[in-house]
Amino acid sequence: MQNPASAKILFKAGFETGDLSEWSQTGTRGQNAKPGGVDVVTDVAHSGKYAGRFTIHETDVFNAQQLRVQVGGPRVTVEEGSDTYMSFYIYMAEAPKDRDNFFYWEGNPPPRYNNVMTWWVEPKDGKTLIKYGTGNLGRNGTEWEAEFSTGKWHHLAMHIHWSEDPTKGNTRLWFDGVLAMDKKLKTKGPESVYFCQPGIHRSPHKSSVDTIYFDDFVLADTLNEVLPQAAVRP
Repeated sequence: MQNPASAKILFKAGFETGDLSEWSQTGTRGQNAKPGGVDVVTDVAHSGKYAGRFTIHETDVFNAQQLRVQVGGPRVTVEEGSDTYMSFYIYMAEAPKDRDNFFYWEGNPPPRYNNVMTWWVEPKDGKTLIKYGTGNLGRNGTEWEAEFSTGKWHHLAMHIHWSEDPTKGNTRLWFDGVLAMDKKLKTKGPESVYFCQPGIHRSPHKSSVDTIYFDDFVLADTLNEVLPQAAVRP
């Protein structure tokens, strides 16, 4: 067991600089991270004064199949059996009108870009659901879902145990401090570097406008650094 004194914060972003400078050195470029798409605001924040507001429009074109409003998140170097711990807060004032992918891990080539897991929100039967799935944008299956209440901040924490073997890889998710999922899965491809891009991604194009707020990102090398103090732990 790792000594708590040796725990290390690998990346932290709470927008308290009042701009996007915390994201300038994380290794991936922003996608349509321009005013009106990505703004640092004071109208709602989880902590401190500022939060990031991400709003997607039909003009936020990435290519013929995709719309994107994102910032470049941190990269992690992984190997078979290694671990990643990350958490952040997410808020929506209004229910999403379409499916909005808001976070994913994707491998760098060679041999190709490989999206291995995705989190998203979507409307269903008058409710908003938050979901997690594996494969490219969750196409290998939805592994977890829960109701997502608008008008309040939610905390999402993850422990990814990386493996190409579905009997050895594992994802643990905490939602609002409660362990919501603990499941063996294939969590990586052949790549050794994975990156994330928080924001809103859609494929295919949708014309509706949705807004998601983010705050208090933490990437660390231990679980204790990404869970709130009141978290329910196994």
